Amino acid sequence: MTLGADSHTAYSPDLTFETAVETRGDRRILLIVITPASGILVWTPSAIDMLDTFVSSLDVTGIDAIAFTAAGRVFGAGADLKDFLHVTEREDAIETAARAYRAFAGISALPVPTFSLINGAALGGGYEFALRTDYRVAADSVSAIGLPEVNLGLIPGWGGVTLLNDVVGPEQTAATAVLDSIANRSANAARALRIGLVDAVLPTDNFVSAGLDWAARVLDGRESPAAAAQVPTPFDPEQVRARVAKRIPTPLSQVEAVLELIARSDRGEDRPAFADRTTDRLARFGSGEHQVAEAYTIETFADLLLTDEARASIYAFFALQSVTKRARPGTRTPPITEVGVVGGGLMATQLAVVFATKLGARVRIAEVDEARAAAAQERVNSLLEAAERRGSLTADARADLAARITASASKADLADSEIVIEAVFEDLEVKRQVWREVEAVVAPDAVLLTNTSSLLVSEQAQALERPERLVGFHFFNPVAVLPLVELIFTERTSEATADTARALAKGLDKTGIVVGDHPAFLVNRLLSRLFADVLTLIDSGADVPTVDNALTSDGLPMTPLTLLDYVGHAVQLHIFETLHDHWPERFPVSASLNALVAQQHPGQPRLRYLEKDGSVTAVAQAAIDAARAGEHPSLAQAPGLDATSVTADQARTLLLTGLADEVSRLLADGTAAHTEDIDAAMILGANYPRHIGGIIPLLDRSGASVLATGDFLLADGIANVPGDRTTSTTDSKAE
Repeated sequence: MTLGADSHTAYSPDLTFETAVETRGDRRILLIVITPASGILVWTPSAIDMLDTFVSSLDVTGIDAIAFTAAGRVFGAGADLKDFLHVTEREDAIETAARAYRAFAGISALPVPTFSLINGAALGGGYEFALRTDYRVAADSVSAIGLPEVNLGLIPGWGGVTLLNDVVGPEQTAATAVLDSIANRSANAARALRIGLVDAVLPTDNFVSAGLDWAARVLDGRESPAAAAQVPTPFDPEQVRARVAKRIPTPLSQVEAVLELIARSDRGEDRPAFADRTTDRLARFGSGEHQVAEAYTIETFADLLLTDEARASIYAFFALQSVTKRARPGTRTPPITEVGVVGGGLMATQLAVVFATKLGARVRIAEVDEARAAAAQERVNSLLEAAERRGSLTADARADLAARITASASKADLADSEIVIEAVFEDLEVKRQVWREVEAVVAPDAVLLTNTSSLLVSEQAQALERPERLVGFHFFNPVAVLPLVELIFTERTSEATADTARALAKGLDKTGIVVGDHPAFLVNRLLSRLFADVLTLIDSGADVPTVDNALTSDGLPMTPLTLLDYVGHAVQLHIFETLHDHWPERFPVSASLNALVAQQHPGQPRLRYLEKDGSVTAVAQAAIDAARAGEHPSLAQAPGLDATSVTADQARTLLLTGLADEVSRLLADGTAAHTEDIDAAMILGANYPRHIGGIIPLLDRSGASVLATGDFLLADGIANVPGDRTTSTTDSKAE
């Protein structure tokens, strides 16, 4: 961005402030452009100090307003999380929060109207900066505005909750700072305008100049900001807690802190009508009420920063960054326009819709006969109609997608496909036959993808004349929601094929994590170890609720049996059988699961272990009783344990120790190359929460890693986390 000859510049190692007076009619607006040295505006300690010095030295004589914007592709990306990891004492944590709060408060003290021209993403501290100004304008290309701190085990530490509550009220503040954060969701420019996070959205082209024009019209009274509706409505924090609990069943301190801040700062019907925001801001700033909120925010942020949950969340943030960087393709690949899908079941039709939606490709589904092809087409139409009802597709978009996804009973219709993915029955010979038939009709350079959940990709490749073009491309259900794709390359996979797979994952808005070609790969293998240990305990006589709820306090998204009912018994039984062939001592095939699958017949309601209230179904209890009547192997981790008297604590220790053992094996056999891959995969593919770091930080903190391996899986447990450990085994190790 180039400013006029009357501009002035202030430098620091991390960022530059460039100022110029812009004239609009008889209005003089001081434009301040913040340019980060790294290309992305991150509020490091030195950048915060520079902001404090710069804002306090501003001379606004003869100035009608101030407008802030940023150079580069983001308006503000928040705090430097790496700096947080070095804070180990409460006094330092308080100073860390207070230092930035004071610097940002300088914006609130400016005596003239202030505007934020949001040219790119504004997240966390970046959006808190914008909230310090009177008005917020976003470019129409902005894709991310929000307050993600709760998802990091923290709260917005620089006044964001109090400031946003002034603007949109308690209900939307809780939705943005809690619910959207927990869901890892932010608002694009259009949604931000609709819910009141910004006052206007302007075209990206010539955005800053248009933003200054808009500001001048506001100053002259010729423009009214599109403020969110300010009709006071009763706010029920219990509804927020209930919605959070659907994702994370354990109470979260950071959620409670945000709700407390909302209660302390809610002005009810006294919220300003925005006739004069500057006057209201200056009247509020420095008031006793504001100072109380400031003190609570700083001290609560400091306390949360030192918790295991915050450290684990920050670790998870960097783990996800690491896998995203490693997922980037090495070369640019051409766009995919023709995709083939073999199979027409629920997973296959979900894949067809995702490929058509994300790539804009034509998708052909191949089924074994006309009746099944017609059923597949009907499934596609149902998925598209449901998307239209939810509002995620317009009628025109639905019709376009429906026209581009066709199903037939001939694999010859896949001849033009650049990519072919199979989602057929989990049987090695069935999949090999699919690949023989597909290879006979597609071009020699077509890339072949298997969505297998457990079978070795290398064994499928043996059926191909060109095995170098086959890749494991394992999605997770629901396909449109979960962002993970496990990428499995064999020794014969070509580099060009691997690059195409990486680029394809990115094009589908998925994170591709490369995992080794071992049975069940990463996520399913780790979940299967949990299922195996749970079912072995139950089939051996343990109380079902005691075992199933043993990890509830650890914050996992659902109990093991709830997840098993969701995954599907037949699917999991097949995975068990595959794993049992390789590692029978760790993956026994559950007798009760076998019995349930044997009783499941086509057309009948799906059999389940659990009723909706969490109690055991009658059919599952009968299967468990039958399993207990026969011989069943005892747990490998604890031979001699009397399962009939196992306590919740014993069950928790056994289950976590089993997971720690399997994690160590995943790393040892090359299924996962990095610990970050395991944690990111569990977050993205199994919805494990970030506040436990995925899985490994929990295993280290609980002492399970030491019990299973004799050491932590991460250095010093996790990033030198301060505080006590939760088991005597780990405490003695730390000492």
